[in-house]
Amino acid sequence: MKEDYVMKKTFYKIALAISLLLLLSTPALAQEEEPGISLKLNREFGYGGFGGEIQGTFSLKASGPDELVEVQFYIDEILIGTDDTSPYQIQFRTEVYTPGSHTFHAIGILPDGTEVYSNEITRTILSGEQAGQSTIKLVVIILAVVGGIAVIGVVLPNLFGKKGKQIQVGEYGLAGGAVCPRCKMPYSRHTLSLKLVVGKLERCPHCGKWAIVRRASKADLEAAEERFRQDNKEGELVVSQDEDENLRRALEDSRFDD
Repeated sequence: MKEDYVMKKTFYKIALAISLLLLLSTPALAQEEEPGISLKLNREFGYGGFGGEIQGTFSLKASGPDELVEVQFYIDEILIGTDDTSPYQIQFRTEVYTPGSHTFHAIGILPDGTEVYSNEITRTILSGEQAGQSTIKLVVIILAVVGGIAVIGVVLPNLFGKKGKQIQVGEYGLAGGAVCPRCKMPYSRHTLSLKLVVGKLERCPHCGKWAIVRRASKADLEAAEERFRQDNKEGELVVSQDEDENLRRALEDSRFDD
């Protein structure tokens, strides 16, 4: 029994000593471990579409500890360039490499020769023909999205809006008012209308003409509102003084007719 007790006590002492040794050595190991470097891939010219596909001219840029003296850049396991001046970077063209999936990484060199490693970046290099096809697909997607916005923001409100609704001049929404380039009448721009470089695509509620219109100034809107009011004076006969005199004489002469 006594021997068992001694053996257990010895075992616990050894276990405690090992635990303390590991605990004390952990900070030292952490201090000896050098920080890594950060690697980024930037497009200079070419295609960089969905799914990590690239084609054209690109650059690799690395950043890390201040004591870095050199950075080596790799595609897969092939060294493609080095830079010994901060900011550390190289430029490359994808056409030099075979199409397919490739992994980029970098290794930094410290003054004592220690190597520090970067993160890995995986991309799919396309041929020129593949990049052209992918670009067409991307354009089709963008046009589809733009067309969808136009339908939602402009076409649907005009198709399903209330018919015969009286147009209120002087009352414009968040997108402001516009003046139709055809009939010169004022109307409100839709908030969800398709926004192009020079203005919004809108349909004039007066003449039905589609046009790209800017937000009109206050002075232009006031002038257009006055034209609208003049054109909407229904049932009002406006005659000149000469016409009024001719009408009076005609009425007087008619008294002598049989």
